[in-house]
Amino acid sequence: MLDHNAGHWEGSFIRLDGQGLESERFGTRLHVQELDGQIEAALTYLNTGKVATMRFVDPPDLMTISPEGHWSLGPDKTGPWPAVMELCLVDGERRRRVVVRHGAERLESVVVVVEARPGVADPAPAQPLRAVLVEGDEAPASCSWQLTADLTLTTALERRFGDPLAVKLCWQPEPGRRLVIERGYGANGLPQAQPAVLARLDHLGPKPW
Repeated sequence: MLDHNAGHWEGSFIRLDGQGLESERFGTRLHVQELDGQIEAALTYLNTGKVATMRFVDPPDLMTISPEGHWSLGPDKTGPWPAVMELCLVDGERRRRVVVRHGAERLESVVVVVEARPGVADPAPAQPLRAVLVEGDEAPASCSWQLTADLTLTTALERRFGDPLAVKLCWQPEPGRRLVIERGYGANGLPQAQPAVLARLDHLGPKPW
């Protein structure tokens, strides 16, 4: 994880409400490092100057990490209560993250995080950001939101106890290449195995074979 995610990141946090409309935005600085045998992540909120720090010896048991450095984090089980899932795709000096909060019955909010290394031109989308529903062949209970021109989120707008719950993030950092990460929970509320999905990089266009 540190090979791809350590160091400094400058970003914009953009919060969308349950209808996909921007409700809040602020800039951030993130520094991830290994310090005294621990992984430390220090996030500075540029609008307030507040610093939130997290330290751990090993990544949380609930975090799934791919060899390419993409990762997801969520609860140990879902049920008739709120559930928060975070997904991150990393592409060299740029990252895209989402924090998706489901209430007991419906989607409550989505935070879109646009991040890059200092000095890398990767501007945040224009204000206000409004997610657009797009058609697709996803499960009937899910929908796809076009967050930005190159970023799509698929998840359920409404849910009932006993329904499977999944969040999928797709990012096309450049023409002809698409990164995909998904975190899902079955009808029993338990996490579904995701290593094949996390490792999947969909290369569009001509294949090497």
